[in-house]
Amino acid sequence: MLNTAQRSSLAIVLRMFEGQLRQADAWLQDGSEDGILYRRVLRLPPEARAALRGQVATALAEIAELAQAFDLEPEEEDLAAAMAAAMSVSWASLCDSRSERLRRFGDVDPALREVLDPRIERLADLALSLASMLRGPCA
Repeated sequence: MLNTAQRSSLAIVLRMFEGQLRQADAWLQDGSEDGILYRRVLRLPPEARAALRGQVATALAEIAELAQAFDLEPEEEDLAAAMAAAMSVSWASLCDSRSERLRRFGDVDPALREVLDPRIERLADLALSLASMLRGPCA
């Protein structure tokens, strides 16, 4: 019924949607997530959360039926590769946050170079080191 390219396309779309549904379900269960510089909060009443979780379950069941109907197999995703890619993107973003790059938003205090840049460089180095370690022979 589906050729190879069609099967692959369908599987990719369903995998991505499943991942988003599972993330949504985790947020619906937990309701918040705290970091150092962020706090994610889901402000929904319990009955709305329950209704949404029911819809998520319905969608996951539909995905399971489609996977079975079209003989779509699970694909193993290498989390180390995903983390390495995220660290590489973070490295680029951090490099773009050094004092000379902040000029695009206005005048930069000359002291910022001494106060900010070494710490940003350290974080960028750590991001690059993490990416390298995740791609390395130990990963």
